[in-house]
Amino acid sequence: MRNSTLIAASLPAGLVAVAALPARATANTCRPPRVMVVLDKSSSMQTGTINGVTKWNIAKNALGQVLTEVQGSAEVGLMTFPKPNQCGAGGLDVAPALNTRTAIMDALATPPPTSGFYTPMAQTLEVAATEPTLVGASAPRYLVVITDGWQWCSPYDPATRYDGVDAIGSLNAAGVTTYVVGFGAAVDASALNLMAVEAGTARPGCNPSNTQPSDPNHCYFQADNAAALVAVLEQIADVVTEEICDGLDNDCDGLVDEGLVRDCASACGAGQETCTAGSWGGCDAPAVETEICDGLDNNCDGTTDPGCECTVGETRPCGETSDVGACNPGVQTCGADGTWGSCQGSVGPVPEMCDGLDNDCDGETDEDEGILLRGPAPLMCQPGEVCLGGQCQPEDPIVPPTDEETGLDAGQPGGCGCATDGGAGGLASGLLALGVMLGVLRRRRRA
Repeated sequence: MRNSTLIAASLPAGLVAVAALPARATANTCRPPRVMVVLDKSSSMQTGTINGVTKWNIAKNALGQVLTEVQGSAEVGLMTFPKPNQCGAGGLDVAPALNTRTAIMDALATPPPTSGFYTPMAQTLEVAATEPTLVGASAPRYLVVITDGWQWCSPYDPATRYDGVDAIGSLNAAGVTTYVVGFGAAVDASALNLMAVEAGTARPGCNPSNTQPSDPNHCYFQADNAAALVAVLEQIADVVTEEICDGLDNDCDGLVDEGLVRDCASACGAGQETCTAGSWGGCDAPAVETEICDGLDNNCDGTTDPGCECTVGETRPCGETSDVGACNPGVQTCGADGTWGSCQGSVGPVPEMCDGLDNDCDGETDEDEGILLRGPAPLMCQPGEVCLGGQCQPEDPIVPPTDEETGLDAGQPGGCGCATDGGAGGLASGLLALGVMLGVLRRRRRA
């Protein structure tokens, strides 16, 4: 009951809101646990003292304190041993029911005698395993045995030392969960450790081989003074009255499945889940997802993007590497399957054209502009055109020399000098005409 409150108080704000609004119980959903306290009433409980107080009074007061807290949330009964005297197996003093504190305190009003009452613990546990008021319950059933000594009947028989372990087996078979409490420095730690292990209530990390009450890490609950006994009984009470996720009001506080939150986990991390109407909700731990090529470990197996060439949407340059002139690198994009797509947009060098662009990507535009290219190289313009300003334009006409137009040799009207001077005059005229043409072209280029 207190444990559930502590759990709710430690939750994140969003989960506290869920835990703080449990369903209200109806009359037929209250199912409190049934608990039988089996208390050692041997003479040593009266003759032994701790800080000047008899162990009997310490035990009685501790029970009274804890019963005040849990009597409304658990059906508590009482058995003491021996009964009626010496080494008789203990019997029922108070039948388990809600609100039995007064009846139990009345049953404990008379202390044990100072001698003659021994410790038939195992025999009493065997009786409890068949006690109808305990084993006949449909609710969860628990037994808390509190002893300050050894399994002992006079005369002592060493062969009976571990009979309590077999008795715990009988309680297990009857569906009863047993908690073992050793009170004081004279208990048989070896036997109590084995009994707790047999009951399945051994404390985490305990050492079942312990033999002395002063040893650390017992499997049973060791209490050496009044405060320790109260703490042990409250710890057990928290467990047996704890609300469980079953749609019932286990602690009979009028609420169902209140404050029930537990840790959970997936391969990708830790989370929590909350009980609602008797069922645990989904765990809010990060979900394990199908691995995709996104640079993440989606299924949390420690590897990222196995088998992927790239991350979806990633790009890289491809094809042409130069960005001079009209040249431009291409781009590849990573597809949904984690592989590189085809190269898009790559532009490489081509023969120079008269278009104002650096087509061959050599850093020059329309190189040899203004010159009519001839020979094996492709022409930027058609014959009779020249490339100027990124466009092919007609070239200016060339006027032939005057003497070539008339065909007259010097000093001979209508004649050709080449016919009368053995070819010397014709050669001179040809060289003159070539010189004139070259001069014209030089002037155009400079223009």
